[in-house]
Amino acid sequence: MIYLKEQKDAGIFDSIIVLINSEQAMELGWLDTYSVDACLVIGRPGATGYTGVVNILTGAANPSGRLVDTYASDSMSAPATIFAGENTQSWANLDWVEKNDSDYGTDGSENNWIVYAEGIYVGYKYYETRYEDTVTDQGNASGTVGSSTGNAWNYSDEVNFTFGDGISYTTFDQTLDQVKYNAESDAYELEVTVTNTGEVAGRDVVQIYAQTPYGDYEKENHVEKSAIQFVGMGKTGDLKPGESEKITVTVERYFLASYDTDGAKGYILSEGDYYLALGNSAHDALNNVLSAKGYSKESGMDYDGNAALTYTWNQAQLDTDSYRYSEENGTEITNQFDFADLNYYGIDFTYLSRNDWEGTYPAMISVEMSEEMLKDMVADWYDSSDYATGEEYTFGADNGISFADLYYTDYDDEETWNAFLDQLTIEEMLTLLSDNDGFEAINSVGMPGMNRTDDNIGIGSLTCTGTDALTWVSEVTTSRTWNTERFSERGRLLGIEAVFCDANEIWYGGGNIHRTAFGGRNNQYYAEDGNYGYLVGAYEAEAMQNVGVIYCIKHFALNDQETGRNGISTFTNEQALREIYLRSFEGAFRKGGAMSVMTAFNRIGCVPNNADSALLNNVLRGEWGFKGHITSDGYSSLAYKNHFAEFLVTGQDYYCMDAGMFGSSIGKLIDQGDTAIITALRRAAKNNLYVDSRSIAVNGLTNGSIVITVVPGWQKAILIATAVFAAGFIGCVIAGGITMFSKRKDKQEEEG
Repeated sequence: MIYLKEQKDAGIFDSIIVLINSEQAMELGWLDTYSVDACLVIGRPGATGYTGVVNILTGAANPSGRLVDTYASDSMSAPATIFAGENTQSWANLDWVEKNDSDYGTDGSENNWIVYAEGIYVGYKYYETRYEDTVTDQGNASGTVGSSTGNAWNYSDEVNFTFGDGISYTTFDQTLDQVKYNAESDAYELEVTVTNTGEVAGRDVVQIYAQTPYGDYEKENHVEKSAIQFVGMGKTGDLKPGESEKITVTVERYFLASYDTDGAKGYILSEGDYYLALGNSAHDALNNVLSAKGYSKESGMDYDGNAALTYTWNQAQLDTDSYRYSEENGTEITNQFDFADLNYYGIDFTYLSRNDWEGTYPAMISVEMSEEMLKDMVADWYDSSDYATGEEYTFGADNGISFADLYYTDYDDEETWNAFLDQLTIEEMLTLLSDNDGFEAINSVGMPGMNRTDDNIGIGSLTCTGTDALTWVSEVTTSRTWNTERFSERGRLLGIEAVFCDANEIWYGGGNIHRTAFGGRNNQYYAEDGNYGYLVGAYEAEAMQNVGVIYCIKHFALNDQETGRNGISTFTNEQALREIYLRSFEGAFRKGGAMSVMTAFNRIGCVPNNADSALLNNVLRGEWGFKGHITSDGYSSLAYKNHFAEFLVTGQDYYCMDAGMFGSSIGKLIDQGDTAIITALRRAAKNNLYVDSRSIAVNGLTNGSIVITVVPGWQKAILIATAVFAAGFIGCVIAGGITMFSKRKDKQEEEG
């Protein structure tokens, strides 16, 4: 860069343009140092995306994307980095753990733990909230703790670009025309007029943010509030200079609720003043809110906001009822994850609070694993007597129900499902438990074999002519379009590609968070914001499943880093878990109708995800009304992944990339006389078959369809050629061995 700046200063060329070919948020404070004229975040553009990059650079296309991460001047200034990545911790009593943990030692994975000490203050929610508190002189926000400079904390020192930042070759003006609350949909509808005030055509993003009250009740009950939070978006069409367009953005009122772990033990709508704001970024929207509250540059803001771009109202009383029960099935929504908090195990731990930034800013601690923790960590608690119902089942019956009939069978039609399952043998049901990119056909009920594949940037794991070279843009590059039509189109087209490759399910869609800039799968996950992920997943899942391909979102949940992720104990509080980490998955299920989910091999608290009934049953199947199947992450034979009975009875329906361990292990239990686990086996079979019957697998099938396995001629030729080659190779090896033996024998006789 020094050389480039020297050449520019010497007049050799006029401009320096930097392309950021990365999915990670980067430190970009050096752009001004080297006189960079423009910076374009291109991420991973895929097989054809570089054409678009060239078009933007030449002016043939006008960029309109926005960031979905905070680009801090120092990435380590985020409080989340105190416990993340290389700051992943080992238990202080590791010798005791190794001695007492029956799973320990397979790969050392049992020695890791982290705590999300930052609570809800992830990404922009930290930087923007601390900015407001600095302006309003609240909570010791201007202290030095957490400052990247060592001086008093100052927003302009800490942030290069914030969530939602982005520019184009033209300029726009936005006006907030009207805000209406629609009681029927329980949503706010914001009407916005966007006008192109520049000289070239382009598209603009309408970003909606909210601020909710943070008062005495919240401080007393440890309900944290971000000063600003993303709640909705819209995007214009291509507007010519001077042209305007009206956009209506819908904001779910649910996004304004906060999870109250200690007081109401559920979602609340706080008493006090609420704000909805337009803004060109999270920071711009916050400045508009601060302006509406009477603050200005004289108060310490970096620039004056526009109060006219906000809408405010006052809620007179605390509301603990609106989201107390699930709208899907009436399940009460209350605390489920007390065990995820270090305090549950008697460790006095305080999460970051805006009530006292200096006094609660994260600091490294040492933790010893206790007997209680160890009991939760090792999933060896299955006892068949606890699951015995006394019910006897029928196997191999002829009830005349085929796989094709399941397409017309409701999930809750227990009579039909039981009659269908009675037709299967135990061996047939066991084949559904172990997956290796799909499973074999079940001829007795006319069910074809299934194909599944794993990818976020194109279907390359299947043998499918023409697709191995097709690479899509990354998930986060799509997210940066801020375009719900693009989200849907990605889901639809990737689904069509899967249909072409005869795959009826994709392990796809990344619901975890860019918790820090160092996340190993930030290219797969949507954004740093839970509400944003909620929307992306909702649109993608619905579109993909509309073409008959199952959307399997992963990795559920808290798999926000790759460092030590196998077996890591991940601690957090329920508010952060609900509002950020589960929220990013929630939209795919509750709005997009996703029928598949992949768990992760980390732990929530000390409880393995695969054996976490609170996660899989109480929240996913209970509160969210999920009807589908649950798979593990990619299987490997590590000890802590082998508690198959516990995982099955908790809700795991099949094991991903498993050559047969899951099915054979459950089969051995049944052979040994365990009849109780057959109930869980039938449930898993039902879930797997229900999902597949809603996919392209039923295309062309009728009640009388039979499955015939055909080996194409070209495959036969390859098999024959392989056999001939193998036979020839073996013959050569044998002949060579005989020759060497004969020569050695002759030499020995000569020497003798």
